[in-house]
Amino acid sequence: MLRNVSGIHMDYETFKAEFDSIPQMKKIVDRFDGTGITLKTKAKPTSTQTQGQNNIMSTAKRAASKTLQQPG
Repeated sequence: MLRNVSGIHMDYETFKAEFDSIPQMKKIVDRFDGTGITLKTKAKPTSTQTQGQNNIMSTAKRAASKTLQQPG
């Protein structure tokens, strides 16, 4: 579900209707789906999912390393 700053509930169908009826939105919205909106920017987007997976992997490696190093 999408919510804007004013707290109005926006589901995919509602946002799509607004997107299709307001031409200015096409200038600022790169893409959208049922989970979120990607705005057009000059910066290259980064994948937060990959970053999260890398953090999980490094945390798991540290925990496994500490567990294996403990005597007993």
